[in-house]
Amino acid sequence: MKKVITAGIALLFLGTLGALAAHIFGMSTHVSLTGKQNGTQTGAYGKVMEVVLGQTEVYNYQRMGFNRGFIRFSPDSSFLAVGSETGEVLLYNTKGSLIWRKNMGLGKLTALEFSPDGRSVLVGESSQQGWLVCLRVKDGSELWRQASVQELGVNIKEKTYPGIAAIRTDAAGMVYAVAQRYIKHADGSNQYAGRIYKFAPDGERIGMFPTDHNLDCWVSWISVDKAGEQAAFATANFDVATYRYDKNIYCLDGGLKAVLWSNYAELVPPYQNVTMRTSPELSPDGKYASAIASDGRCFLFDSREGQKLWQRSISYPQKIGGVTINATGSNSLIIGEYAVYTTGNTYNKANWQLPTPVEHPNSNSLFVFDMQGKLINSYKLDGTIEEMAAGSKLAVLAVGRNVRSKDPSMHGLYLVTIPETRLVDYAATSGGPCIAAAVSPDERYAAAIEAPIQLDDGRVIGEYKLTLLARQ
Repeated sequence: MKKVITAGIALLFLGTLGALAAHIFGMSTHVSLTGKQNGTQTGAYGKVMEVVLGQTEVYNYQRMGFNRGFIRFSPDSSFLAVGSETGEVLLYNTKGSLIWRKNMGLGKLTALEFSPDGRSVLVGESSQQGWLVCLRVKDGSELWRQASVQELGVNIKEKTYPGIAAIRTDAAGMVYAVAQRYIKHADGSNQYAGRIYKFAPDGERIGMFPTDHNLDCWVSWISVDKAGEQAAFATANFDVATYRYDKNIYCLDGGLKAVLWSNYAELVPPYQNVTMRTSPELSPDGKYASAIASDGRCFLFDSREGQKLWQRSISYPQKIGGVTINATGSNSLIIGEYAVYTTGNTYNKANWQLPTPVEHPNSNSLFVFDMQGKLINSYKLDGTIEEMAAGSKLAVLAVGRNVRSKDPSMHGLYLVTIPETRLVDYAATSGGPCIAAAVSPDERYAAAIEAPIQLDDGRVIGEYKLTLLARQ
């Protein structure tokens, strides 16, 4: 009887969401059922190399966060930089040969980016100083470093360190970095401190926002247009409180001197705040800004005018069997003439660790819209999209844990065309979730990082390793 009731709830939920999608999008959604093809690659890309990056802590399905890894291809598609959980930066050529490796010390790596001329690698870390370090591509030698501790502070006893959360560059080689420090107090309250920095290619600091005080909100993202005329970030606060920086999105001038525009998004019940962790993303020409909130809404803005062009709900909280569930909004990119968004796992709104009666039908999916807000295609995956990287017409997806099905067979790197959402190739992991993805600018190469995971029965599968693929 219980199974019949559950099935009835699931059918009712699917019908409700289908009607909702038709109302929101004005068309029937196309969900690709291609999936991975018998667990093997389709042959478009071949494996160049696979290398273990070291030993890391092993987590299970009950953990919200996970291991991290950073991979970036050089602008000329000749090199692959890797930042590992073990504190190393490694440089490979795209033939799979290691050029150099460098241990960055006791700090935890938090960001990685190439300079636009491809001659240096920028590394962010969380430590007592919160360094941004610039390394020479030729030999890994250090060119310069800048600390964030003077602005953000540090508490060594409580291990609340400053760190560089994100790095971007513009065409002229200017470096934009987000620094943040998060403090969890004994009474359960949260405190945030953040700054946005601008550095010249030689490491000279030439801009900072705010100039004389810290941001009082969580900021872990920065996007910059190619000309360096705009820099945009969003907020992602954990608690319900009053903040000085209470807007959800801020767009600054390229010199970090003034706010060009900001946006406040209305709450979606039962959420009590609006959280954006990987937003906004500026188009290279600075015309558009895409964004996604964890409540399942995606947005597109005219970035030059600061005007919201449209918003859509690719996921919507629903109460099923007394439980409010939703698929989290996760990633946002502009790929060519399309705005691309992803959703993650289905969560119980009251407590993410509690099970849900059904899986949200729009969970773990990719959605492609044109710039007028029309849904072009969508692609359903079986695990959460941990990271999305983009070429000119290709989305590369790191697919990891599905916390409801707990099926490791879907873990891997998926290469999907935009806007068609056609699966070009699929590279399975050795069992662990795929946690990082990258694609070279010429789309000839793709890379992934896998992490180990502990199953509910105690077994550990997968390894912390790097895979490099090349187009055949």
